[in-house]
Amino acid sequence: MASEMLETPVLIVGGGPAGLTASLLLSRHGVASLLIDKRVTGSPLPRARGVHARAMEILRVCGVEPDLRAVELPITPGAEWRTDLTGSPLREDVPSAGRSLVSPCEGLSVSQDVFESVLREHAGGYPAGQLRTGALLESFQIVDGGVLATVTEQTTGRTTRVRARWMIAADGARSGIRRQLGIAMNGPEDLGRQTMIAFRADLTARTGVRPRGIYFLTASGAALIWTHADDRWVLSQPGPIAAGDDPATVVRRVLGLPGLTLDVLGTNAWTAAAQSASQYAYGPVFLAGDAAHRFPPAGATGVSTAMHDVHNLAWKIAAVVHRHGGEKLLDSYATEREPVGRRNADETGTAWTRIFTANGAPFNGRSLAQIDMGYQYTSPVTAGDGSPDADPPGADYRQTAAPGCRAPHLWLADGSSTIDLFDRRFVLLTAEPGHAWRDAVARCPGAPVDSHVMTETQWPDLYGVAPDGAVLVRPDGHVAWRSATASTDPEADFQTAWTTSTGFAATPRR
Repeated sequence: MASEMLETPVLIVGGGPAGLTASLLLSRHGVASLLIDKRVTGSPLPRARGVHARAMEILRVCGVEPDLRAVELPITPGAEWRTDLTGSPLREDVPSAGRSLVSPCEGLSVSQDVFESVLREHAGGYPAGQLRTGALLESFQIVDGGVLATVTEQTTGRTTRVRARWMIAADGARSGIRRQLGIAMNGPEDLGRQTMIAFRADLTARTGVRPRGIYFLTASGAALIWTHADDRWVLSQPGPIAAGDDPATVVRRVLGLPGLTLDVLGTNAWTAAAQSASQYAYGPVFLAGDAAHRFPPAGATGVSTAMHDVHNLAWKIAAVVHRHGGEKLLDSYATEREPVGRRNADETGTAWTRIFTANGAPFNGRSLAQIDMGYQYTSPVTAGDGSPDADPPGADYRQTAAPGCRAPHLWLADGSSTIDLFDRRFVLLTAEPGHAWRDAVARCPGAPVDSHVMTETQWPDLYGVAPDGAVLVRPDGHVAWRSATASTDPEADFQTAWTTSTGFAATPRR
């Protein structure tokens, strides 16, 4: 029987956070895609359990955040170090209370299996994004500047040939696509072996009804996290389970609760690594998520970084598809994301070596907020303005509108945030005196740019401009260009900014 042939602009391989977010974002940009996931059902193990504020901003703009908040775990933020679960805290690491001044979103505590189910429902709600579970990528070739892939439906054995202009490899830490392309992983691959034990038990007497985000148990070097509201937990201990032991015995001993009633739900041996791929792109193939980088769980940065990857990539693919951007725009994906992956691997790798010591801290370099929001893109599609480096080692996060940085959050008069403005199109931000910039954009209909007049008095200082200046923000919420003041030729300056940011010139209206 002849196999089916499908054509799609984008083939996404992998249905985890990177792949599902890619499908969702591409659909919102009006780009069709096919996502294949070899899993028929999700993992019974919770895997990761943290999504940081920047990723939640992406999901806020996409309309997903309310459904995730509805299933959020009511944890008490922060960490506790105890000898075992029966002991008093030796040390606490508690984040500052109060509403965040740098984001409209708080981070999210929800296990990855629940997170993926909500994300899958939203991604599947767009007709442009096809999702196929139980579909295995058997092989692929790079042909005529695109990808020709063979996909097998695992339940029936039926094969489909897929021709795609681009392929996003979101197929995990053991990425077969990465291996076939011969792309190496740089950085330590073995920072210690761990055994994860998922179990169900009522620990309320020791943790309260709102457990801490994580418990570090110093007598054993283990870590304990709450994963589901129905009394499900995960214990991760160094090394394998000793011969003659069983998982339930290990849990009782490590927690210091020999009489604990529990059900073991599963175990998994894993190895901590802090690695980033030597290249994130190979012709029409882009690596994203764990296929591009592996981080130890210090700070729970893996899921969020995966989403940042495809947030950077999706709008660029859309710009090329819709003829608003040149091919070199896609080259900037690797240029911009590779340094972030290396930096996050270095930060989390250093943290992992310290995290279980009595006086250790989860991060010894950049703050968690800086890691999450403070990275700065430097590439040919970012128009630098001579601002100092916004992401030096050891930095704590301070909002800045320097080109390449995440555009700062500011509450607007209508109760929304500046973050809510950045979605499908570029946005030009100006105050009322910046009318010449707005006129310049209006005379260039070939540039899909929305103009927004900022009336908030804090805006000029926060964005580093005079009232007659302007800031151009990309669809992924990063600043593409900034003019601190007015211009003698705003139309020419805007044309230069647009061409730099997209590789395409806008056509002025004469």
